[in-house]
Amino acid sequence: MGKQLLSYIYPTEIKKGTTTLGQFYELVYENGTKVLNSQNVNYSFGSLHQVMLKGIIKTLEFIQPKNILMLGLGGGSAVKILRDKLPKDVQITAVEIDSDIIKIAKTDFGLVDDKFITIIEESAETALNQLNAEAFDFIIDDVFWDNTIPSFCLSENYLKNCSRVLQKEGIFFRNIMLNDEIVLSNYESILNNLFEKIDKSVVKKHGNILYICQK
Repeated sequence: MGKQLLSYIYPTEIKKGTTTLGQFYELVYENGTKVLNSQNVNYSFGSLHQVMLKGIIKTLEFIQPKNILMLGLGGGSAVKILRDKLPKDVQITAVEIDSDIIKIAKTDFGLVDDKFITIIEESAETALNQLNAEAFDFIIDDVFWDNTIPSFCLSENYLKNCSRVLQKEGIFFRNIMLNDEIVLSNYESILNNLFEKIDKSVVKKHGNILYICQK
């Protein structure tokens, strides 16, 4: 019985390792689907895929984006959702700091690097400083290190930069898995100062909070 078939009984490992930046990763089959996991959470095509799908579908109730910025690529799960839900000529710029994760997205999950997607190998914080103002109408901020959101992603300066590169009436979308009420309160306060409208929803099954913020 093959690994993919066995995965309907229990998850089966395909390969695992550590990237040059020190991120542990594991490729496994779960219920017949190939997924990318970090040490403690799903990165792409598993439970996170369902969370991202929910958030993106809800965002599309507000806008039909044409220029999308993705902060954090992972295995390319969100890119697949976008390409399934939007016209093929939508432009996507994906920022990913880890070259090994970019390679996994391409070789293991079939991410096609074509004229409609630009991949920037850089930290999200640095890339935002280099991007033009009002260049995007939809930003997906999905920067994680394992199950932790880097502290810079919660800072006022970082969020101001996200707002700077976002067009008027554009959408900033963030998936969060924080249980610290003080940190959440501060984060929400910054969002309220930067965006006109904020839609907050909780995905209880996975313990996620989704923020859809319109400039």
